[in-house]
Amino acid sequence: MQRLEQMAAPQAGHWSGEREPLQKGTEKNSIVTRFTVSPDIYSFTDKDGSAILHVGRDKMYSVIGVGSAIWTRLAAQPAGITSDAIVESLSVEYQNIPRPRIERDVERLLGSFQQNGFIRTGEQQQTRFAAVWRDRGHAGFLFLARGATSLLLKLRLYGLAAFLGLTVINIMLKLVSFSVFYHTVKRWPVSAKNGDPEAVLPVCDAVDKATTWYPKQAMCLQRSAVATCLLRSCGLPAQMVIGCHKIPFKSHAWAELYGLVVNDKKKVQEFYRVLDRC
Repeated sequence: MQRLEQMAAPQAGHWSGEREPLQKGTEKNSIVTRFTVSPDIYSFTDKDGSAILHVGRDKMYSVIGVGSAIWTRLAAQPAGITSDAIVESLSVEYQNIPRPRIERDVERLLGSFQQNGFIRTGEQQQTRFAAVWRDRGHAGFLFLARGATSLLLKLRLYGLAAFLGLTVINIMLKLVSFSVFYHTVKRWPVSAKNGDPEAVLPVCDAVDKATTWYPKQAMCLQRSAVATCLLRSCGLPAQMVIGCHKIPFKSHAWAELYGLVVNDKKKVQEFYRVLDRC
């Protein structure tokens, strides 16, 4: 899966025995500060820890041990949670660990999470003005892209539509950002016309052929994004799925329709845990 990177999480497989300073650029936690998970963050947690996809930074992270325990508590509170509440919860679960040590680890790991953009405080909220202009830009691009795609599909030029899709997506990934690419796919509308399931095969075949003609290697992310958008333009509610496997750490993307994989092997649903559907 292109452009998604693994980065080692703060070493948190054990309780630290000494205090470590917050990373530069973070703010000291206080009892009145509520931390919320940042937008464009998607994650899952299992017995091996937590996997976190940061759409805005185009990276995937693996968090283990204490870091995963703290992340689980942050993700469970959409309205935000204070550091004291996290410490209290961990103190109940780990009664054999001295509270001062728990406080130090919570402070250190919250600082690292904030530095990496996983969480934010009230002072870091995006302005409504910026959000409005971002949404208008997406709406304008979607209108133009959808119009061109619909015309090519109407003419049954599936291969050309797929090739154009790969070109536009690669431009977005290289010159704009993964976040813009991600939200473009997520907001791509399903056509109002009645979808014909028989369109799945020619669309996916066209995407496969377009990847052979395309001058650059098209990874699973681009192929799945194009297949998803073309199927939606055909009136089929396809989804692009982003998943990861913890050990060994791998990430992958594929397209689904009604819960069935349409552009990859069915076993990807068993091997990878889903981080997000868009």
